Amino acid sequence: MKRILMIAVMLACTTLLYGQPKRVLLTIQSGISVPLFDFASTELGKGCFTLPGFAGSMETQLVINEKWYGVVQGGIQLNPVDVGLLGYKKMQADPFLQSMYIRSDPFRVIHLMAGPGYLRHLGEFFTLEGQLTAGVFFSSTPYQLHKTEYFLTGPPFYEITASKDVSFAFGGGLRLVYDLTPCYQLGISSQYLQSRASYNFTTGSGIRTDIRNISLWNTSLALIVKLF
Repeated sequence: MKRILMIAVMLACTTLLYGQPKRVLLTIQSGISVPLFDFASTELGKGCFTLPGFAGSMETQLVINEKWYGVVQGGIQLNPVDVGLLGYKKMQADPFLQSMYIRSDPFRVIHLMAGPGYLRHLGEFFTLEGQLTAGVFFSSTPYQLHKTEYFLTGPPFYEITASKDVSFAFGGGLRLVYDLTPCYQLGISSQYLQSRASYNFTTGSGIRTDIRNISLWNTSLALIVKLF
């Protein structure tokens, strides 16, 4: 399925990019990234305990005609970890653990996506855009410091170092655009991104691989500039 989707998107991009673009647009977006499904789950061993965070991206659109365009987008998502709930869940799972303090970096996802887009004009000043994209996630789990207090004996603290992975990703989005001037536009974007990543961790018994499903829903304000 991943290969079929990637091939379809690449074929669509090739067709669009070999056409003579009528204009080129640069889009700068910033907003909120909301984790979904397993990525937001608070189940130990499966969920990531992530919270809504920052989303930002830059995008180039090559408009071929009045309906179709090609898009290349790069962006970053930073989702903080709910350390209070994570610590509570770990204490519930370990009867000898009396207290726990966790300091955590955010879960980081950098994406690079490309694909076709479709335009539909809504009156004189508004345009509705739709995109289907595929690409890669460069993701990193958070570095965490755990300070603990046990009923009997146990380590006073331990670290969980960050692990990185590069994984296939796909997504889609909608954007409502308002024409301010012939050269500048404002937009409200809604985008869904999905990937499945593998992270390796070194333990006392060897290498452990954790599989995590990453699902994000980004809502952003966009500034669009006509380059030429």
